[in-house]
Order: sequence, then structure tokens, then C-alpha cells
Amino acid sequence: MGNSQDPLNLVVGMATGAAKFWLRTSIRTQEQLMSWLGDQPDDAPVPAARPLHVAPENPDPDTLSSKMRGLLDRALDNSTSSSQVELFHHILDQLVADEARILGALSDGSSSPLVTVHDWTRRRVQGRAVLENASLIGRTANVALPNMVPTYVSHLLSLGLVELGPEDPDLKDDYEVLMAESVVLSAMKTASRGPLAAKVDKYTLTLSGLGQTLWAATTGPDAPP
Repeated sequence: MGNSQDPLNLVVGMATGAAKFWLRTSIRTQEQLMSWLGDQPDDAPVPAARPLHVAPENPDPDTLSSKMRGLLDRALDNSTSSSQVELFHHILDQLVADEARILGALSDGSSSPLVTVHDWTRRRVQGRAVLENASLIGRTANVALPNMVPTYVSHLLSLGLVELGPEDPDLKDDYEVLMAESVVLSAMKTASRGPLAAKVDKYTLTLSGLGQTLWAATTGPDAPP
């Protein structure tokens, strides 16, 4: 009789037990699979594997390069008139109602006083602008948001629809009224440094050549619908 504690017998016994366990598990798995398949109709579709992500055959037309090509192609067909109309449409899409009111108030060729308030550095050099493009044009145009006038004017300047000119001595009284505006007084107080008063630059605001052309094109008798 062999020794039950013999290492070889132990290894063989463990292998035999593992083989029996694997066989029983495999049989049960096969039985469960056959039972599940038996409950399915003969013509039941086999679930298809989900395909990997595939790039679309046609690239998205709304790309930077296609937009540029579209602009260049349209430029070949546009006349001077149609190009100007396209430009004016683009500009008008960027305006708000109050800004249109300002253009209308300047459309008669008049000018409006405008000031920008700067603070001072320690060496009495003009520093940053505490308030830019404050103007009485808001009152003249009767805008709905008077506090937004500096922002409106800055935007119109960036679009090239209005322009700044030198101080007009004939508007002395108007400058005094503007300097008494609460927003200007507050900026001057903020910009002052002890005995150094704030630096105030005075200008006039008028409609630019582009602004005049836009106004005529949009409000004149020959304006397109």
C-alpha cells in the first residue's frame, strides 16, 4: 500500500479533483446554454456586434476652410453694390437699438461733446483711462440705457461708424453739462491723486464717412427693402 502522504499522490489527487470540478462546471454551462437556445425561435436574429466608430464618408461642410472658400467664391461674383449691401447687413447685425438711435442723432452732421478721464502716475504721466467716451449724445438720442452710452460709443468707434475730433470751443456750455454728469464726476474723483486732479481729454463725436454711407443706404429714398 502506498504512502497517502507521498507528495506525488497529493499532486495527482489535487489534479484529479480540479479536473472533475472543471468537467462538472463545463457540463452545467453547456446545459444552461442549450436550454436558453431551445427557448429561442429558429429564425431569431443573432445580435450583431457593434461596429467601431467609422469616420463619415463626407466631411462636415461647416468647416473653417469651406467657409473661407465660400467667401472667396462669393467675392468673385459680387459687384461693388452687392458687396456693400453685404457689409452693411453684417454691421447692422452687430448693432442694438440704442446704437442706431445714436447714429440717427448724428446723421444731420452735428457733433456732440465727448470726454475721457485718465488718472495720473507718480511722475505726473497720464495713466489708465478711468472713463472712456462719455458723451451727451445719449441725451440727444434719448437712449433707453443712458449708463451704457460710453460702451455704445466705444462699440460704434470700433465699427468705424463714428469718429472723434478735437474739442470744439463753440460747445463750451455742452462740455460743462457733460462734466457735471454723475458718471464723469465719479470717474474724476476716482482718478484724482491728492493734489493731482484727474486728466480730462475733450473731443467731439461725429458720424464717420462709413457711418454716413450706411445711414444713407438704410434710410434714404433709394434704400433697399
